[in-house]
Amino acid sequence: MEHPTRQAMRRRTFLKGAGVALLLPRLESLGQEEGKSPRRLLTIVNHLSFYQPELVPKSDGALGKPPALLAELSDHFKHLKMFSGLDNPAVQNGFGHTPCVGILSGYFNKLHRKNRLSIDQAVADQIGVDTRFKSLVFQAGENLNFSQISWDKHGLPVKQIDSPHKIFNLLFQVDENEKQQQQVLAEDRSILDAVLSQARSMEKRLNANDRAKLDEYLTSVREVEQTVKRRAYWADRPKPQADYEIENFDRKSVDDYVGTLMDLAVLALQTDSTRAVTVQIPFWEGFKEPDLSGNYHDLSHHGQKPEKIKKLLMLEHAILKRINASLSTMKERTVGNSSLFDQTTTLITASMGSANSHNFDDLPALVLDSRVKTAGHWQKKDVPMSNLYLGLLQQFGAEQDRFGESTSAFDLLS
Repeated sequence: MEHPTRQAMRRRTFLKGAGVALLLPRLESLGQEEGKSPRRLLTIVNHLSFYQPELVPKSDGALGKPPALLAELSDHFKHLKMFSGLDNPAVQNGFGHTPCVGILSGYFNKLHRKNRLSIDQAVADQIGVDTRFKSLVFQAGENLNFSQISWDKHGLPVKQIDSPHKIFNLLFQVDENEKQQQQVLAEDRSILDAVLSQARSMEKRLNANDRAKLDEYLTSVREVEQTVKRRAYWADRPKPQADYEIENFDRKSVDDYVGTLMDLAVLALQTDSTRAVTVQIPFWEGFKEPDLSGNYHDLSHHGQKPEKIKKLLMLEHAILKRINASLSTMKERTVGNSSLFDQTTTLITASMGSANSHNFDDLPALVLDSRVKTAGHWQKKDVPMSNLYLGLLQQFGAEQDRFGESTSAFDLLS
């Protein structure tokens, strides 16, 4: 039963920025410097594309007179670096929507389902060790084979959650089977201890080649061991509470559906449940807005028909308006000694340059960060998107000089 002094906040109240009361669990500081706010990453991907004539400025430099779609983010222009014309050279060999799986990794293999490490997970590997979830990936709409965009360091797909109710329960609901979970975790630890002990006893009897194979195997086992330890640590600690209620939202409404996912992304970051959230905008859904009905996928394949483009822009204005509202909410939310926006780098991009022609170059990327010194737009014709990803990864502390198809690293904060 709800506490009598606290009414559950409905989503629309959250949108208006009236505030959300969060009761954070008493967390031990796992290596975090006292007084120093952690860095966070919010990645937003449109599986289709944004209509670029209304998104991309005609010239480089300051965003003085932005195109209409881009203007939806004008509240945050002083923190925005926008790049256009970017290329994804290693995803050009697919058909239909299948190469979209490589938008965050810069890679696509049409022969099998494995991929390469995606940028959101590469960053999560840097910043996700101290939270309940290393990362969270929200997939709106149908979870189809070609909708996977997040990949771990083994090139395997990271689980996507496609239901706002499931996301909410994962973040805030107490698991009814907690004792059973504890028993399973204890058994897992016991099995891992036995495997490691047996492997060590074998090691002296192996030749060099076999020792190399065993070392590779043990690395995988130790990764599993760390996952088990992580789960055991958090199983003993309460989840945060949020005065937020998921209503029976309308899946056909951008504000309800995309809005709910964005709210949950903000809450996940604000409660420090994770420091890396990826949200994929729905693409197959048939949205209905005031004076509009249509399937987003169908409208994106507009064939240059003015009536279809008009409807497409109505949808995309609604999507970017909702993202803008979430960024404003992040500025209003204080976590520690600064706003959630100040602690978060937000990346907004699209899997295709144009869904109408299914091209995987000429890609836009918008980076929002309060530390940006020079905001504006820069065209980077035929430059690999991975250059931006490498710059982003270095910004989060990674000491490497290559990511995917990168040739150099963008300076995202200058």
